[in-house]
Amino acid sequence: MKIIHQPFIQCLALSVALLLSTDICHATPILYDLTGVNTSAGSLTGIVTIESSTDLVTFAAITFNNAAFGNPFFSNIGSPNSYNGLGQDYITASSNGPLNYGGQLALYYTTANIGTGTLNICLAVGACGGQNNQASTLQVYVNGYGGPFNITSGSLNPALLAVAPEPSSLLLLGTGILSLAGVMRRRLNKN
Repeated sequence: MKIIHQPFIQCLALSVALLLSTDICHATPILYDLTGVNTSAGSLTGIVTIESSTDLVTFAAITFNNAAFGNPFFSNIGSPNSYNGLGQDYITASSNGPLNYGGQLALYYTTANIGTGTLNICLAVGACGGQNNQASTLQVYVNGYGGPFNITSGSLNPALLAVAPEPSSLLLLGTGILSLAGVMRRRLNKN
């Protein structure tokens, strides 16, 4: 009966810890498409990126599709926050023509499915993420009437992206760890 030496066990334990930590420490930004997002004055189309470790919006490119208001483009992120299963952000638009002076989009969304599926956009019709009346709204700065318009429907759907090379990196790491374990075993067997 062979006795397994302590350095081999330590090497094996370190290898397992390294493999497990790669998944735990891996936070990524996730790209979401605005799908079916409507207001009484027009639809919203575009994308947002949400960081999976913080549930916060880190990038936005959203267009309010209403020619009478100059189709404002919302991209300036301000005051991101996440609490009680709810994410929020105020995304502003700069003036992009004589029809508007910019605007602001108050985007509230549920965080339960970040990284796993569709996120619900909070609407004025009910509670969202444990909070009452956290409705997503849109304001356009124009001469005269420019909102606020309640967002009445829609969701944030994960965009289909090309598969990242993460599985091949993990395969390479695993192969290296197994090779290291084999070298350690040979050295221990020689002694």
